[in-house]
Amino acid sequence: MIQYDKKFIKVLSKNEEDIEKISQEMNISFLASKILFNRGIKNKDEIIKFLNPKYNDFYDPFLLNDMKKATERILRAIEKDENIWIYGDYDVDGVTSTSLLVNFFFSIGIDVRYYIPNRHTEGYGLNKSAIEYIKEQKGDLIITVDCGITSIEEANFAKSIGIDMIITDHHTPSENLPEAIAVINPNRRDSNYPFKKLAGVGVAFKLVHAISIEFRVELDISLLPIVAIGTVADIVDLMDENRLIVKKGLELIKKSSNIGIQSLIEVTGLRDKDITSGHIGFIIGPRINAAGRMDSANMGVELFTTNDPDLASDIAKRLDEENKKRQSVERDILEQAEKMIVDNNMENDNVIVLSSKGWHAGVIGIVSSRITEKYHRPSVLISIDDEGIGKASARSIEPLNIYNALKECEDLFLGFGGHSQAAGLSIESENINTFRSNINEIVGNMLDDEDFVKEITVDAIIEAEDISINTVKELETLSPFGMGNSSPVFLFEDAIARDIRAVGKDKTHLKLSLLYKGIDIDSIGFNFGYLVNDIENTDILNIIGTLDINEYMNKKKVQIMIRDIIFKSKNIEQIKKTYFKKLHTNISKGLEKYPSDIISKNDIDKFSHLYEKIIESEKLKVYVNDIEHLNFIMERIDKSGRDIFKKIDLVVNPTENDIIYDNKPVILYDLPMDKSIYDKIKAIHPDIEILCNIKDLEKNKIKIKKWTPNIEELRFIYKTFISKDEIFKFQIYKYIASLSKYNLSKIKIELALIIFNQTGLLKYKKIDSENYYIKLNKTNNKVDINSSKLLKNLNEYVL
Repeated sequence: MIQYDKKFIKVLSKNEEDIEKISQEMNISFLASKILFNRGIKNKDEIIKFLNPKYNDFYDPFLLNDMKKATERILRAIEKDENIWIYGDYDVDGVTSTSLLVNFFFSIGIDVRYYIPNRHTEGYGLNKSAIEYIKEQKGDLIITVDCGITSIEEANFAKSIGIDMIITDHHTPSENLPEAIAVINPNRRDSNYPFKKLAGVGVAFKLVHAISIEFRVELDISLLPIVAIGTVADIVDLMDENRLIVKKGLELIKKSSNIGIQSLIEVTGLRDKDITSGHIGFIIGPRINAAGRMDSANMGVELFTTNDPDLASDIAKRLDEENKKRQSVERDILEQAEKMIVDNNMENDNVIVLSSKGWHAGVIGIVSSRITEKYHRPSVLISIDDEGIGKASARSIEPLNIYNALKECEDLFLGFGGHSQAAGLSIESENINTFRSNINEIVGNMLDDEDFVKEITVDAIIEAEDISINTVKELETLSPFGMGNSSPVFLFEDAIARDIRAVGKDKTHLKLSLLYKGIDIDSIGFNFGYLVNDIENTDILNIIGTLDINEYMNKKKVQIMIRDIIFKSKNIEQIKKTYFKKLHTNISKGLEKYPSDIISKNDIDKFSHLYEKIIESEKLKVYVNDIEHLNFIMERIDKSGRDIFKKIDLVVNPTENDIIYDNKPVILYDLPMDKSIYDKIKAIHPDIEILCNIKDLEKNKIKIKKWTPNIEELRFIYKTFISKDEIFKFQIYKYIASLSKYNLSKIKIELALIIFNQTGLLKYKKIDSENYYIKLNKTNNKVDINSSKLLKNLNEYVL
């Protein structure tokens, strides 16, 4: 299958009729309707709820299993003045969940304590030592947040020493649930809760909501900014209830009375900005996470729960410093990892497995993500301690469930857990090489070559009239953006490069002026500066990007924020080279002519029929012989994504060696030049579906006539040769360029060489696809050029 620029594009939105209906019904643009449709928002009620979520859209918290049991036990604990502990996780979701409950209980006059395990010494989740510590501190009731759903042994232990437990979590439960007073998780198998994708802090917020109902107090919406921070940072889908949480939380965040949040806003320089989900995900969240990665997550909870402005300011600054340390450590590990990959030729491994002593265990997960993003390969980074035990973080690519792959190697691990796209494990250092070998073999059997090719999903091929400031403003109403509701991404197809510059302090960014569908538009690609010498004026590019407003000297202009660049003009040249190489092979041996009555006169829409077959088939072989048809198919298949691409095996301009039987449906899309090829295809594939028709035969004749040099052209070409030495090196493209006004194509000159050889005028030796050695036979004898077997054959073919 042909694939030159190693990226797949998948354009969403196929149902134009339904999209138009949404547009008219809601009085919004067709483009906005298309994006809503892509997000699964397809009717009036859903659109209203999406664009204008209301507080009363929150689901009844008592729809969650065990919520009633939880509130009853908490109310009893309050009545009896029992010692309540919140047990959280060390990431942003766990820190915000813990902070949320501490602040809520404080607001209703209840003093609670909290415990967050140390990432480095205790690891994730509940542990017996921590439970014993809480017991020593006279704890009566533990409420877990963002953890506990698989802690069956620990829950039993807590019960055995007289501690009751309420578990709130959002992670996937195992077959058996822990034995606790209540297990609140929307992902329980027996759950009928309408929305399954709450973050841990979202589940904790539902507990707050339920207790508020039981206390007959109004839900405190001032808590929403903390819930929003945890929800965005945990990278859950920003749809439904999560969208409501984040949208309302962002509206309140600048006015929040939480001095920890205000201190973070100050330290990060966001005071004068409209804070978005992007600011939380890339600026605020990493600083909170840095505490748990580098030191203790308690700092984060202290920040969000203190009433001391000076302390809050000090903690925010410390978190900022911790984040800088984390970034420095991350850069060092990334540099080491990159060097290992290059030195050991691991760029094309099915899974990139790297290990080293001294790597910071709290940072390797981030580095693994960077490696996977760059190479589009699953990666596992292992930090080995002084005892020879490796702690590892794994990240995956979309087609691979890394948890399932690692489970095949489970016998090599000391411990292991995770989900489809990320996992963690521990392993003895002596088993790392065996693990690397095994996991590469396992993943090689699970994935095809195409699965290692990056796929870029875009919402639409944007029209010129949609590139406006009004469009950008309308698209902003679809925010907050994040997982499940990404910023609208567009394909700017066939954009022509104009001014090309590297910009920025170290020239690391790329600024492109483009001509797109008749309009001029600027674009900026951060960290794309390395392409500045690869792009030339007039290059045809497919730009993938988002729309933004650039304001400079009080003037506003729309610009493209580049996500990716595909060199379409270079792809086209590669396709042509493959096509004409095989064409030369087929024509040079002579072409068998078709009887005029052999070909069907059917006149179906070939591509529509082909696409239906692709959709309904697991695999499909398609013989394509026409360059225009090939380009047409490639254009459309290339925008259908990896899954469609994997289904079709395109055999281009087949020679006899390309015609091989295999057990898949076969389509002959158009007519081969040579009837002998046609006959062999039919013989090898007796059940082949033939889409070609009489028009193909006429088209082939026109092409052969166009490519065959006539007598005048042959005389002219030979005349240019005889002025040269008897033996000379012939550079075909240089020759064509020097005689551009004569409209000589590569195939025409190659056929001329064969004709000259057949008539004894010269001999040649092909060096490569562009260069030949030619030895002239300079003779005064008259040569009959029409005696060439190939020239006779081609002239007869077109009659």
